[in-house]
Amino acid sequence: MMELSVKRLFDTVESIHDEMYYLRDREAEMQELNRSTNSKMAWFSFVSLGFCLSVAGLQFLHLKSFFEKKKLI
Repeated sequence: MMELSVKRLFDTVESIHDEMYYLRDREAEMQELNRSTNSKMAWFSFVSLGFCLSVAGLQFLHLKSFFEKKKLI
């Protein structure tokens, strides 16, 4: 009777132990995914900023040449 109770407790502890290792591994995977996503978003932000600045520059040049042709500048 006592051995059965100890065996059950041991199995429970072992199950909790396995669950903790699983959760630790899962947390490490999620942290890596978060780091990767954060890095990709930072690069996307810089590329987006560069694109917006390029479009603004092209618009400026186009408007400048338009007004020069109309002899307003």
